[in-house]
Amino acid sequence: MTDLGTRPGRALRRAAPALLGYAAVRALGLLTLALWSAARDKSAYTLLTARWDALWYTRVAELGYGYEVRLPNGDVHSNLAFFPLLPWLERLLSALTPLSYADAGFVVSLLASLAAAWGVFAVTDHVYGVRAGVCAVLLWAVLPVGIVQSMAYSESLFTALAAWSLYAVLTGRWVTAGLLASLAGLTRPVGLAVVAAVWATGAAAFLRERRDRHETTTTAGDQAGRETTTVVGAREQSEAATAACEQEPGEIATVAREQGLGEAATVACERDRSEAATADCEQEPGQAATAAYQRGQGEAASVACERDRSRTEGPSSGRNRSAADAGGARAVGHAPETGTASLSGRAPDAEGARTPSHSPGVGKSGGTRVRRALGMALAPLGTAAYVLWVGHRTGKGPLGYLDVQAGWRNGFDGGYAFARFVGDKFTSFPSALAGAGLIVGVALIIWLYVICVRQGQPLPLLVYAGVVTALALCASSYFGSKPRLLMPAFPLLLPLALTLARARTRRSAAVVAALAVASALYGAFWLNGSGPP
Repeated sequence: MTDLGTRPGRALRRAAPALLGYAAVRALGLLTLALWSAARDKSAYTLLTARWDALWYTRVAELGYGYEVRLPNGDVHSNLAFFPLLPWLERLLSALTPLSYADAGFVVSLLASLAAAWGVFAVTDHVYGVRAGVCAVLLWAVLPVGIVQSMAYSESLFTALAAWSLYAVLTGRWVTAGLLASLAGLTRPVGLAVVAAVWATGAAAFLRERRDRHETTTTAGDQAGRETTTVVGAREQSEAATAACEQEPGEIATVAREQGLGEAATVACERDRSEAATADCEQEPGQAATAAYQRGQGEAASVACERDRSRTEGPSSGRNRSAADAGGARAVGHAPETGTASLSGRAPDAEGARTPSHSPGVGKSGGTRVRRALGMALAPLGTAAYVLWVGHRTGKGPLGYLDVQAGWRNGFDGGYAFARFVGDKFTSFPSALAGAGLIVGVALIIWLYVICVRQGQPLPLLVYAGVVTALALCASSYFGSKPRLLMPAFPLLLPLALTLARARTRRSAAVVAALAVASALYGAFWLNGSGPP
């Protein structure tokens, strides 16, 4: 399992096959793009760094915010719609190196794509193992829109931050998860998906701990009740036995049966009477009768004692009495030690004394709860800070960012606009094929998510993938960009990665190679055509 916290070098070596495979796929895509663009007298590098959104990010890095374009239909395209982390990194790298802002954006995207691939591997390796991790990275690399991972866009940077934040959640590094989620929120609006994953997992952990504490308290109460009942029962039985032993010798058995004490109590009473008689006989001759009468044993016991004394008179009696005294001294000497060990070694007392300092719920778990709460508090700060700043900048308050997006005709309508777009495709035969393809694609995405749920993916992955998918499919943005917007939802690929991992290596390699060639050709065709908006 990948563990950067203790062995980063070993973790990198573990991820090396996935990263090398990813680099090979992306190199094939870039080479294909260069050849295709050269055949059409276009610059592949310009397509990667100075087209569409890449130009907007470069202008933010160079000139800052405030640039906008007013279209004839009244729409206003403001660069406030683009989150600031990628332009900040472009500006920083350009200031530290001779690179231009566009060059810096390309370098940031390349490095971020490798970090994203490593993050995808780390998450998948943690959940399903190294072989599935390699397959997941390769599948993410060969997506039809995989060429965007090498463009000066923010998708690679966002996916890297999201993947590592999810990995931090899975491994209990809550503060790291919160910081990475906050940075993801400064990268793209869909950073809300990472925040939702952190919050959902944190809330579930708090609820689980609360339930466990309640169950522990209930169990402890039941056990204490059972122990109390046992002690009370034992005390009552002891008192009953004592009362029975105080009866006349002939009545002991009768009283014991009436009290439900059985034959054992009768034998114990007789034994106690015998020991008491022996102790009386060891008194001085003048005191034996007195002790016998005090115990209720009468004159017969006194006579018996005197008879025993007369039989044992002689030289041996002193030795026997000395031996008895020594034995009694030994018995008394050991009694305190036994009693002390019993009191200090009682399991309930010992466990109760250790609970405040060693209980996971009070000691280590208490610190975990604090770090979890801190991570949850940090997670939304990036998104909230930028949205509030845009509202202040536009003078329209917290909803100002929504107005900026509305100028781009972006919004969230629950998928109504996308459904109309697909429906319009069926007005003619050629476009109906495209409409059918869109329906099949959406059905495939939903089916993959259902499989993720049925396979029991961890909660943060399900929440993250679900929110990314919902925002991509249910937004009223430009519909040609939806495949690109879905690219960060890498947990959807894990069922396919598991299937590929279970296949033979030769077959898996053949499938990945075929997909890599298809992805490279489609990427070159796409960028030289309409391109990603």
